[in-house]
Amino acid sequence: MTKACEVCGGSSSLRVFDAKGLGEGSPAFGLRRCPDCGFGRTEPEVPDADIGKWYPPEYYGKDNIRFNLPFEMLIRLLRRRRAWTMARQVPPGPALDVGCGRGFILHFLRKRGFEPHGVELTENGAWHARHFLNIDMRVGNFLDVPYPDGSFQAVVFWHSLEHMRRPLDALRRASGILRPGGLVVVAVPNSDSLQARLFGASWFHLDIPRHYVHFGARSLRAALESAGFRVVKTDHFCLEQNPYGWMQSLYNALGFKFNLLYSMLKNRTARTIPIREHPVQVALCLALVPVVLPLSLALTVAEAALRRGGTMEMYAIKEGGR
Repeated sequence: MTKACEVCGGSSSLRVFDAKGLGEGSPAFGLRRCPDCGFGRTEPEVPDADIGKWYPPEYYGKDNIRFNLPFEMLIRLLRRRRAWTMARQVPPGPALDVGCGRGFILHFLRKRGFEPHGVELTENGAWHARHFLNIDMRVGNFLDVPYPDGSFQAVVFWHSLEHMRRPLDALRRASGILRPGGLVVVAVPNSDSLQARLFGASWFHLDIPRHYVHFGARSLRAALESAGFRVVKTDHFCLEQNPYGWMQSLYNALGFKFNLLYSMLKNRTARTIPIREHPVQVALCLALVPVVLPLSLALTVAEAALRRGGTMEMYAIKEGGR
């Protein structure tokens, strides 16, 4: 029997495709989507006791550093700009980043007068933010970490909501701990995007099975509104995520080792593919960059204009505030 869609209540769902690039012996994961609102779930869901194996040490990298130096510098620059965008939406106050990673958004929000707090699932994930940036960190499931109602001026889910088994509960929890008029910021891959529809199982941002759920613009807006939020800004242009989504998805579709370019951009401690074992493919990847990169940048601009970006950001205010 098919469960009703938890976002819109629709009574049907469709198995869209099976996932790729998971390695031999992996379960046959796939994506099941509601045809009415576009909300999707990975099936079968990985039990809580087993999800840890999909987050090996290489997922984080040594000292939580994933990428080579030029890309690390670019990430910091883009996180600074992101904090500036958030700060324009709401006055300074306590801010919570759920799944904050290394804590760069919180670090730059602190420079703009916010009081930073973070949540991570593991001690390893919290290490950099706690020890390098001196951010107040809690470790555990966001739904179980005790915060009093009305504690925060802003709550951020920056590419973390899709990693949660119960995302609607997480949004309702965020509403509870926000002050009236407080801001929630959600960034997720957009399953209604041009990238997602064109590449299907080869789409880089799909990331099954680590992504339990899959939002499009319609379903994310509906989820936020059901949790008591009013969406005030939606952005489909993301220079950090979307051009790369086009590049890697195209390489995947062309038959290269799945997410090979992604491993090439990482430092040694964060690589999941031993790139020295694939010298021909590595050379071909590099040779195609002068063609693929400009094309991906052009497509990023086009998809943003069409409001179908590969990833999207929504900024929403808790109703009840002025």
